[in-house]
Amino acid sequence: MLANAAPHNNVGVAVVVTLFSAFLLLSVLTALRPGRKGVVKILAYPVGWAAGELALQAIAAQLAAIGFLVWWKWPRQEWLSTTLIVISSLVVLCNLILLGVQFHSRTVVARAMSREPHEPLTLGRPRDDQFGSWWRTLLQVPLHPRDLLVQSNVPYGPLKRQRLDVWRLSTTPVDAPIIFFVHGGAWIFGDKREQGRPMLHEFVSRGWIAVAMNYRLAPRFRWPAQIEDVTRALGWIKQSAKSLGGDPERIVIAGGSAGGHLAALAALCADDPQWRPQGFTRVTDWSVRGCISLYGVLEMTGDDVAWDGHGDKLRDLLENTVVGVPVEEHEDLYRSLSPVERITEDAPPFLVIQGGNDTMVDVHVARYFVERFRRVAAAPVYYVEIPLTQHAFDVSASPRTSATVRAAVAFAEHVTSPSRDFLNSPQR
Repeated sequence: MLANAAPHNNVGVAVVVTLFSAFLLLSVLTALRPGRKGVVKILAYPVGWAAGELALQAIAAQLAAIGFLVWWKWPRQEWLSTTLIVISSLVVLCNLILLGVQFHSRTVVARAMSREPHEPLTLGRPRDDQFGSWWRTLLQVPLHPRDLLVQSNVPYGPLKRQRLDVWRLSTTPVDAPIIFFVHGGAWIFGDKREQGRPMLHEFVSRGWIAVAMNYRLAPRFRWPAQIEDVTRALGWIKQSAKSLGGDPERIVIAGGSAGGHLAALAALCADDPQWRPQGFTRVTDWSVRGCISLYGVLEMTGDDVAWDGHGDKLRDLLENTVVGVPVEEHEDLYRSLSPVERITEDAPPFLVIQGGNDTMVDVHVARYFVERFRRVAAAPVYYVEIPLTQHAFDVSASPRTSATVRAAVAFAEHVTSPSRDFLNSPQR
């Protein structure tokens, strides 16, 4: 009986390995070509994001599974053996494509930054990174600098969520520029400690002060609580910059997803007192030097042209949870909170970074915003569209993330440089 049981057990193990390999294959195919309908649409982001960011780990897992089966006993059934070989080969091949895309992103990002017609930028090389070393990129874990100094949960307002963190090094110079980061999370979740870390670590390592904030979340706090908090935090930064060792005249605001929306809106509404808090009388200039929007929600009506017909999910979220009123009956309100509708000739410079496979914020939204910005604004807009890339790709410290971080650094250093002050001076 033991002799008869061995082949049966061997087939069972082979079937388990085959099913595991099939799961890896479906995952990587979702990353390469995410679905847009039904259950597939729901799974497109969580499955596609994991597969897109963990290609090397998927290859290692596949090879380990095959190695285990070879050690255990390879199946004698020809159909099962052939199926396993085909699926495993496809898993490795597709994940190698994703790895290639991650490294090719360096070229894509550098080319995009150099093609801005008025103020092209040249990016540094990977070895020029102050913090993003090759082994950190290999680990993909956003470890922080050892000498990072953090002031945690500093209040910028009286409410529980009105807290921010200030990051700097012991060697940060006086009058350092400030990068102000707003987290994403569909305006209903998220935390200042969770997002933007690879980028902020690089900025801090280069002598910048980083400020990351929390803000009130829907549905407990409906719109405009979120933008009011961002504006309040910006006022706090400007009013407190000198005591932090920073320069209140050199602030770049950044954010991802919903945070990209809030950052863009704050940058574009510097002259609009609508959302300004009381008690910041010492702040006379609410402008920022530039804005970095990472896969930001830059159009808020769910317009079919801007969203390429994929704006229904956004409308449902805003109407039922965030804003609380229907778009059709309050179109002027929704347009007022759309960054694309706030672009003026004197808008600050923008860096817009977008993944081509983003199923949360359609790539057409970024294209729509950039096209209008180039028609209306005098300042440059740098647009980086990364192929086969899902939403929130920059959470992990991948080669793709290190490339976009170099773009963010080049942009921020350019818009806060004395040479740009000269370009913008009224005497010129």
